[in-house]
Order: sequence, then structure tokens, then C-alpha cells
Amino acid sequence: MYCPHCGRTHPEGQRCPCRPRPKRRPTEGDATRAEREPWRAEYSSSAYRKARQRAIGRQLGRCADCGRVCAEYRDGRWYTAGMGGEVDHGRALCEGGGSEVENLTLRCKSCHKKRDDARRAANR
Repeated sequence: MYCPHCGRTHPEGQRCPCRPRPKRRPTEGDATRAEREPWRAEYSSSAYRKARQRAIGRQLGRCADCGRVCAEYRDGRWYTAGMGGEVDHGRALCEGGGSEVENLTLRCKSCHKKRDDARRAANR
């Protein structure tokens, strides 16, 4: 089948790779998420964003575990988008941890996943 957007052909009945998938419909659980997980509001606070920048700068954009570069500094700010970096809370917010600089660590996606999996396994 011919795609009118990019001009490529793709199999009949399948979506062309150039077109994003449609958004999923919100569920009932989405509406109550803020009540179930009030700690998530912390992520949008200016104090968290400042502490996050300081934590990434402290590590110079490198993963704390493997040393991989996972953040870049440009225009006076650290960016992790497209670099694979994630800021990890040493003690999770849902477990009563805070967003102070001492509790934040920059990790690459794979190291962050390993650490989260281990933490969740320990809590079972």
C-alpha cells in the first residue's frame, strides 16, 4: 500500500512506520492516579528541577554505575533527552525519600532498570 505522507509502500492493513500510533484512550485508573500516587507531583516542582540539574552536574553527565555519558550540557543546562540518562532517587519518593541533591543520582537507562528491578524484588 502507498503512504500519502512519506511516499513509501507498506503491507496492506499495516500502519506506515512514518505515522505515529494513535493515543490510547484514558482509563478510569488514569483519572485517580494523582490520588493514589501523590508523590508524583514532586517531579514538577522547581526545587526538584534545580536539584536534578545539580545532581547531573555533580557527575558531569556520566552514569554513576558504568560511567557512560548520558547527559549533555548546552545553553547553561543539562539535557538527558536522547542520551539515555535518567535521574534516580536513592531512596524512592514512594518510600518516603526526598528530592534533595544528595538523594539524586544520574544513571543510564540500563543501570537504572537494574537498580529498580532489584529494589522491587527486595520489596516483594
